[in-house]
Amino acid sequence: MSTSSIEALASAWARIAEEAGFPSDYEGTASPEAHRASEAIQERIREHIVASNDMRLFGLLHLLGQASLRMEQALWPEDYVRMTREVEEALREINDPDAKLYTHEEVMQAMQERIDRARDKPC
Repeated sequence: MSTSSIEALASAWARIAEEAGFPSDYEGTASPEAHRASEAIQERIREHIVASNDMRLFGLLHLLGQASLRMEQALWPEDYVRMTREVEEALREINDPDAKLYTHEEVMQAMQERIDRARDKPC
């Protein structure tokens, strides 16, 4: 990659980071602001990939996703541990030979019933 390519990349990143509210003084320490901005940038990249079928940014999306995950682990360790535990429990349950398996239609029907019940409840 030539110097002009790096300079173009740096310029584009600075513009995108500013638009997303990425902290200008970011030095690698996790912060809620950096996490929110990273999530916003990832969303823009996803939208671009879907709209254009341009996979050139997929590697960057993956790197930002990993960085965002590490920030979540550092910022909200209790939530991360809870989610990890819930995923592990769900995986154990699905591997249980006695587990009830649901069709897509059954899941969608159950979700719709929950939505309908929630709408009927006064706030």
